[in-house]
Amino acid sequence: MQRLVVNQKENILFGEEAVPIMKCKALTAAVSAVLVVVPMAAVAGVKIGGMAQGEIGYWKDTSKGVVQSQGTNMLDNGRGRLWIEADQKLGYGLTGMAYYMLKVNTVGQQGFDTSPFAPLSDAGEKYVGLKGAFGSIELGNIASPYKYTGGVMWDAFVTTDLQARGNGGMSGGVFGQNGFMSNSILYQSPDFSGFHVAFAYSPMNAGVNNGTATNPAANLTAQHGDYAAAMQWKALGWSIFVARDHASAPGGDQTFKPYVTPIGVGPDGLVYAEGSNSGKASPTIVDAFHAATQNNTKFGVKYNFGPVAVMGQVENLQTSGEANPTRDYFLGIDGAAGHWTPVLQLGDTTDKYFPGTDIKVSYVAVGTFYNFKKGFSLYGGYRRTHITGVSSAVASAEPGASNGTQSVFSIGMRKVF
Repeated sequence: MQRLVVNQKENILFGEEAVPIMKCKALTAAVSAVLVVVPMAAVAGVKIGGMAQGEIGYWKDTSKGVVQSQGTNMLDNGRGRLWIEADQKLGYGLTGMAYYMLKVNTVGQQGFDTSPFAPLSDAGEKYVGLKGAFGSIELGNIASPYKYTGGVMWDAFVTTDLQARGNGGMSGGVFGQNGFMSNSILYQSPDFSGFHVAFAYSPMNAGVNNGTATNPAANLTAQHGDYAAAMQWKALGWSIFVARDHASAPGGDQTFKPYVTPIGVGPDGLVYAEGSNSGKASPTIVDAFHAATQNNTKFGVKYNFGPVAVMGQVENLQTSGEANPTRDYFLGIDGAAGHWTPVLQLGDTTDKYFPGTDIKVSYVAVGTFYNFKKGFSLYGGYRRTHITGVSSAVASAEPGASNGTQSVFSIGMRKVF
């Protein structure tokens, strides 16, 4: 049965979540401290795995020919993971499943984090499930079919400073290519002549109280009938898919998080509406936290010419109150040549969300991976995100936003285990 992520080469180089997982012979002290479980050596069908990454990037933001900001950073970029997977044969052709993932910051504390572990409310994929001839059913904090069909699986530089998502080549945001769907049910079909179907739905209908600190629903990423679905066909070197997701936000629902598109360059880097990476809605047009809905649709085609893969994807992103949808276009080329995997990615975003604006974002990234044996790789490359069409309406809603360019040079290393 095919999961959302199955290609081993993509798992090691390009995938964000799923990678080959080795059988656990003994649970390390670190895993015991985090998960507080019995030694796994005594439990049949239990596996552990993870990823570690460190990256050093030099970035420069310019506007009207003037350098607004520049510097060097060291990041994990959300790649560090630690997970446990447990399967048990139940008879009747059924298998019980459990999966628990933690995000672990490889390079240490960053930003407002107070520990090397990300908040556990939506830190990673977690589920209990059942699989058999009918496919599989999972309950929990699940991987969105929208995100994992094309999307992050086709972004060779995902979780690096070079990635397409949020930089002009793919959508960001919880209901774009970021995050997971909490409180959800995921069904995945078995393969039928190369066809695979996945559907996720959240039946959660928790009470909300305008996002107060006492309201546990304030941090949920899916509820009130949110869904994501995808259908993909793989055969003869081709991969073709269509995917859609829907997020609704009844009045007072603070859980809605719109997709993220850069709308300008400012003194602190790329500018996103309503604060860095927090959403894409101006209260002067539609209050995204009160009675907004979002519908995203994307299509993708990929073909493998032997070791070389060429892929294209387009997203149509529509939020209520927005007269014109945002469209993200992506083109990627990668190919293996011995230990090397060179990558070229192009993207283009058009956004007319603010009145009288026609924001255009162009994205290009070029680089390579050098892949050692046993899941260790080095990588490096260059990214350029260029933004035009920023108007006074944008600058008024988001002070400091203007036309400009962000350039990034980055090198890093990654271990998959």
